[in-house]
Order: sequence, then structure tokens, then C-alpha cells
Amino acid sequence: MKPIFTSLIVTSLITSLSTLAKQTCTDIENEVWSNNQCTKFETYKSTQLTSSPALAIVLHGDAHNYQPAEQYRIAQKLASQQKNVIAVGMLRPGYTDDWGRTSDGRLGDTVGDNYDDETIKQIALAIQALKQQHNASKVVVLGHYGGATILGRLLGIYPNLVDSAVLASCNCNINDWRATLYERLKLDVLKDDLDTKTPMELAKQVSDKTTISLIVGKDDERTGPRYSREYYDSLKKNGKQVSLQLIDGNHYIFNNEIVLDTVSNALKL
Repeated sequence: MKPIFTSLIVTSLITSLSTLAKQTCTDIENEVWSNNQCTKFETYKSTQLTSSPALAIVLHGDAHNYQPAEQYRIAQKLASQQKNVIAVGMLRPGYTDDWGRTSDGRLGDTVGDNYDDETIKQIALAIQALKQQHNASKVVVLGHYGGATILGRLLGIYPNLVDSAVLASCNCNINDWRATLYERLKLDVLKDDLDTKTPMELAKQVSDKTTISLIVGKDDERTGPRYSREYYDSLKKNGKQVSLQLIDGNHYIFNNEIVLDTVSNALKL
């Protein structure tokens, strides 16, 4: 068989498989097709909804040795505690949750290499689809750790998508954070810099209309306050709407009352 015909058959097969995958990714309460991938999530709704509710998206952090589910519980809490909110706990690309569901996309080694542009695009298009599906009046996104770094990059690459963003425990200076991890862990996957722009490098592109809240624990042993401060300084320098809160606690502030109150207040505005 000539190479050109083999190529056509392979292309046709890939297209057919992609079409089939799209056709099976149709449960809008639990999954959405974005960037030719199926992104999984759980949806929770306030008991009282208008035709244009506020939309909250919750992005979990880097999960190395467990299946993330806290994003679901936080979304459930946000929806149950106030009116007119649809809250979505999103399973980041490549991850598997505690139900055994997996979002399509690249997981990589979960050391910053999955903060890449394709991952950002998949999440951004998923948020856009949910915004349209629910006719959302506003979009508020909470991200923790790697989810916060992804959110910071998303704000610069897709500047008109998110109205308010809350970044908790952000490792916003990606290669500096990787270098610090390498000094501690001596893992080869951390040795080289990634060709990925940090949130600081994208700060100028963030919409002037987006409000950004950075929150970090004083005793955060994984990211420390300095990465949040650096991103805060970059945003301030570029005239963006940003605040920084240094709170009592360590790295695990995803479900912290101050964090959730900040998200709730953004949903009410």
C-alpha cells in the first residue's frame, strides 16, 4: 500500500474516533467536549436560580499520589450556601477522580509540565462552553496550587473569560518553583526549565476588568508566600485589580473559610 493511502486511512480513522468520542461526551452536568477532549466535572446548583446565574469553577491542585475530589465538595458547598449559583468542580486534564472517571488530556509528570498551553486551552474552552450552557451572568474561578498557576496563565491567555479569580497557594513562578523542588527531591524530571510563560510574564495581558485575589498560608511549605507576592507585584505594576492575603495556615488552604468567603463574595458582586 502506498504511503499516501496509508496516511489517508490513518487520518480517516483518527477523525472517526474523535467523532465517536465527541458523541459520547454529552452529559453537560458531568462532562463537556473542549479542544477535542472530554473534560469531566461535577455540577451543583443553588435551590434558587434565575435565568442568568453566577457560575463558579473550582480547579484542584497537583495530585501526585491520590485521586482529587475536593474540588467537588467545595463546589457543592458554594452552591448550597447561597442563591443563584451554579458551581462546577472540574477535573483537570489527565487526572482520574475517586469515581474512576478521567478527563482526557495530558497529565505528564505533574511537576509543572501539565500547565502547558494545550491544557490551558482545554480548560478555557470548557469554561466557555459552561458559561454559554448556563447563560452565566459572571464567571468566578477558584484554583489551588497547580490549579492556581493554570488559572494565572489562563487569565493572561484568555483575558475576557473570567470575571473574578481566586488563586490559593499559587506556585506562580514555575521554573523557580521547579528548581526549588529539584534541590529538595533531586528528581531528573525537575532538572530542566520548561518553555512555559509564567503568570507574571502574562500579567500585562490580564483584563483590567478582572478582579484577582491571591491567598497564601504564612507557613506554606510547598510554595511559600513569595510566589504569590511576585505575581501580585506584576499585576499591580500593570494596573490590574488585585489583592493579596497572607493568612494563618500551611499549604492546605483550599477549603479554608477565608478562601471560600472570598469566592462567595465575588459571586455576589
